[in-house]
Amino acid sequence: MPPSQHLKLNVCDCSRIHLTYKSVTLHFEKEEFLAYAMQMSRMAAQVSNTAGFRRAPGLTDAEISNCH
Repeated sequence: MPPSQHLKLNVCDCSRIHLTYKSVTLHFEKEEFLAYAMQMSRMAAQVSNTAGFRRAPGLTDAEISNCH
């Protein structure tokens, strides 16, 4: 991750986990965070494998360029 992108993980006194990326903070209980982290790990493995990274069926190029 480039140094200009800020990612921060904190465990506070209330035992909640706070994951902050730029101006967005996600708040997790321990079990929620572990489930989220496992899913992100699986997704990262798929994306890093070029064969596993493909477009959703039925989307045209015009629809893809407006995905956000």
